[in-house]
Amino acid sequence: MKRYLLLLCAVLLTGAVRAQRLEKNLLGVRAGLELSYIRATGEYVYGTTNPRSGFRLGVSDQVLLWRGIPLYVETGVHFSSRGGRFNGVSFRPMYLQLPLLATWRFRLGERVSIRPYAGVCYDVGIGGKARTPEGWNDLFGNAGFIRRSDLTLRAGAEVSWRRICLSAGFDAGCLDLLRSDYQTRLLPAGMERLRSRSFTFCIGYDF
Repeated sequence: MKRYLLLLCAVLLTGAVRAQRLEKNLLGVRAGLELSYIRATGEYVYGTTNPRSGFRLGVSDQVLLWRGIPLYVETGVHFSSRGGRFNGVSFRPMYLQLPLLATWRFRLGERVSIRPYAGVCYDVGIGGKARTPEGWNDLFGNAGFIRRSDLTLRAGAEVSWRRICLSAGFDAGCLDLLRSDYQTRLLPAGMERLRSRSFTFCIGYDF
């Protein structure tokens, strides 16, 4: 009788371990819509620009931290098109992003899971223009008025069905984008700080 009980316990334990078996590494691709705007503050100005629609493309790598616990660390490389619109001017900066996120996978069945995530992202401006009725103006470099580096807080959630993923998230820039020595007629007088904000909606696939 004891042998049968031990055998039953072993079978149940094996089934539980298999049920909790998690993939150690997930490589993925993501692409989608980015709806962004710029929060501005100054001596005579406080508010946000009108939103501008852009896009985000990227690859991600999720690494399991501990066996049996669905906690992952995610990193990768993303390309982001952001900006905003103000008084007939469309600001169009482009960034290369390096995220570092913590994510937890909640299983809703054999095929469906929900994955909330949060973390930080380092952004490097790689190009961008401001479009005006008169033409184009540089945003970065000696002729521009925006700093290249930004550090953003990122949070969101993703729903996965098999290997297909749908996600929604929000990015909040922490650093002031406005150069201290800026000189431009594209911004109102007395401008002191610019910070980026964006919502993203992406579709992806995990390999």
